[in-house]
Amino acid sequence: MRFRSSRLIGLLQTRNLLTRNLFVVAAVPALIVVLSIAGFVFAQTEITVVVDGHSREMKTQASNVAGALEDAGIRLDDADVVGPSLEQRLKQGMTIIVRKAVPVTVRFGTELVELAVVGETVADALVAAGVDPAGVPGVTPDISSPLMPGMSIAVPDAVAKIKCEESVIAAGTKEQDDPTLAQGAMRVLDEGSPGTLLKIYRILVVNGIEGIPVLTDEQVVVEPRPRLVAVGSASSSGPSSSRSGRRSETEHSEHASRSSSRSHSGTYSGTKMDVVATGYSPQQSGMNSRTATGALARRGVVAVDKSVIPLGTRIYVPGYGEAVAADTGGGVKGAHIDLCFDTVDEAVRWGRRSVTITILD
Repeated sequence: MRFRSSRLIGLLQTRNLLTRNLFVVAAVPALIVVLSIAGFVFAQTEITVVVDGHSREMKTQASNVAGALEDAGIRLDDADVVGPSLEQRLKQGMTIIVRKAVPVTVRFGTELVELAVVGETVADALVAAGVDPAGVPGVTPDISSPLMPGMSIAVPDAVAKIKCEESVIAAGTKEQDDPTLAQGAMRVLDEGSPGTLLKIYRILVVNGIEGIPVLTDEQVVVEPRPRLVAVGSASSSGPSSSRSGRRSETEHSEHASRSSSRSHSGTYSGTKMDVVATGYSPQQSGMNSRTATGALARRGVVAVDKSVIPLGTRIYVPGYGEAVAADTGGGVKGAHIDLCFDTVDEAVRWGRRSVTITILD
């Protein structure tokens, strides 16, 4: 009897232990679900989205600005402006600002120009079209009128004309190793040739007065072919005397070529370069008062193609004076420089000139 009682007690203890284990196994998944829900809540980021002045607060699980705007149901067009950038990672309390571009049509005489304008009034649309609102009377609707999608704006006594200009694309130099030449010796394999860039401008003529040309397109007509130079990489052993002689002739020839290409320009000395020089002023509509390097845009600053003239280079321009390469521009390519003037009148008087500049030593 005692044996049966002890066995029964053992069975009961085993059952209780199994029951406790089953409870633990069942509780673990439930705990995971609870923690997952809590994590879902905690992972959300609180942000503020401002669209054309209208603000809303929201929570999102997106990782960047683009995802947050998608969660908010905000569709972006190509001309819309967003800050911070779409790739910026979200942070708690971040404010995202969206400026929607307004599609409008501007009629210049008989020509229609369709624009997507990030602005608030008709005056902003005229600036986007390259027209100074203050110099155009009789615009309808009035220049202070708010922009509306699909709005039609009429500019009286105005025509738009197209102007095409060709500019030179510098060829540059490409070097390649030549083990048949002595170390450091050079030989020109191909003189190369510059390319040609076609630029297309739209110029608005209002009341008989031409406005500032606005670059609308540019196309490479002729691709540049780089000057190909072989550079010796052979060791100094072997028939070095004859190679050395050829090297001396090559260096002498190149030095003579560089020397002959230089001409006197007052007291300035240095390497000469033939370029096309245009002018601009920070007073023009849409121009920034700061350059690409952060310097103040004023006389003495020149915009360059930094692959041709490195930023920081000092140059002398006949008829302008000394300048520092401290700016760049989307329309400044190849052998083209854009000189900064203090006023628009000075820039217009300069126009477009072919000059020989001096890269100062």
